[in-house]
Amino acid sequence: MNSKFVKAFGQIQELFQQLQSEGKISEEQAELFDESQKDIINYHSWVKKQLEGNIKVELPWDNPTFEKAWKLWRDFKKEQFQFTYKPIGEQAALKDLADLSSGDMQTAIAIIHKSIKKGWRGLFALPQNTITKNLVTTQNSDYKQELLNRLSGGIGND
Repeated sequence: MNSKFVKAFGQIQELFQQLQSEGKISEEQAELFDESQKDIINYHSWVKKQLEGNIKVELPWDNPTFEKAWKLWRDFKKEQFQFTYKPIGEQAALKDLADLSSGDMQTAIAIIHKSIKKGWRGLFALPQNTITKNLVTTQNSDYKQELLNRLSGGIGND
């Protein structure tokens, strides 16, 4: 497809040079111009599809909580910095987030929330003590929920 585009672009350039020197364009030149223009438009559509149409952004975690946090991050970027991700950039940002969080969804969400809270343009790894604190908090809340479930289950059985 690329060689066809280069050829079409060269033909149009040649036609314009002829038009400039002669001051008119023949019927044959007009047809060649039309064909070349169609090739360029087709090439442009092909490139656009390659860049936008075939790229589906995939979230690292298929989880509504993460989806909500990621949407919040995109909205924050748009509101604060008038920045909207394109598919390739968004996928790269998600990959970076997964790397920064060592593949842990809760850490990724904490990174997003801290970046928004601090008004940062980007996503940055949490200090190690923050990650440990988040893990302990998550474990404690899981334990508390489990205890509450057992207690409420015990009440209903009496």
